[in-house]
Amino acid sequence: MKYLPAFTLIIIILFFTGCSKQNEIKINASGLKYVDEKPGEGREAKQDNVVTINYRAWMANDSTDIFSDWTSDTTKFAYLVGDSYSKGKAIKFVLGENLFIKGLDEGILGMKTGGIRAVFIPSKLAYGRKGMYPILANSDLKVVVELLEVKNKIITKMWDIDPSKLKATENGLKYGIVNEGQGSYPSNGNAVMINYTGYLQDSTKFYSSVEIDEPFEFVVGGKQVIDGLNEGVRLLKKGGKARLILPPSLAYKNISLPQIPANSTLIFDLELLDIK
Repeated sequence: MKYLPAFTLIIIILFFTGCSKQNEIKINASGLKYVDEKPGEGREAKQDNVVTINYRAWMANDSTDIFSDWTSDTTKFAYLVGDSYSKGKAIKFVLGENLFIKGLDEGILGMKTGGIRAVFIPSKLAYGRKGMYPILANSDLKVVVELLEVKNKIITKMWDIDPSKLKATENGLKYGIVNEGQGSYPSNGNAVMINYTGYLQDSTKFYSSVEIDEPFEFVVGGKQVIDGLNEGVRLLKKGGKARLILPPSLAYKNISLPQIPANSTLIFDLELLDIK
C-alpha cells in the first residue's frame, strides 16, 4: 500500500478545514441562518452603516436544499422575487432601519466587503402572515447577498421651520419654502433629482436619501411618486428647499407599509437638486 507524503496530507486537511469553515451553516438566536459562500476582506458591516449590495431573493418554503446554488436551478425560477443583477442596479440602505427586505439587515451584520452570503430568513422575521407583494403570506425567504461597500451614514436632523409660516394648496398640501431656488419651475415631463428626509407626525424618521448619499430621480407627473411629492416639487426651482406636509390623501392613504402606518400624515424636508 502506498501512503501520501505527510506534507500532502497536511495540505488536504487544511483545504477541507478551510472549506468547512467557509460553508458552515450558522444559526442566530432569532432563527435566521446563513452561510458565507465567499468571505470578504474589507470593512465589516455594522449597525447604522450604509451598505451597498447586489442580491437575489427567493421565496423558500421548501428549505430542504436551502444553501445549494439556486441561480441555475430551473425549478426555483418561479420563486424568484428580486434580482438586482438583472436590473444592473445595486441597492443601498442603512443597516438596522429595515428599509429593504424585512429581516435581511440581521443577516448582513458582520459581513465584510467583497463577501457573498446566503441568508435564510424565517417567515416570522420577514413578512409573516400578511406577506407583501410579490412575497406570499407565511413565506420563508432565501437571499444571496454580495456586499459591495460599507460607509458611515450622514446624520440628518429635522429642519427648524416656523409652523405659522406654512401655507396650503387647494389639495390640502401644506408647505413652507426655505429657499425657492433659481431658474424655472419643473413641469410635467421634467426629470427632477431630489434629496429628501421623510418623517411621521411624531418626528419618527422613516427614510432619508441624504443619509445614504443617494439622491432620488423621478419624472414629474409620471405617477412614479406619491401625489404630494409630485405637487410639492413644482413649488421649487433648482437648488430650492421646502418643508412639505402631506395628508394621507396625498400620501399612501389607507395602505400600510413597513415603516409607515395606514392613513399617515407625512412630513418631508425636500431639496430640489436638478431639473432635466
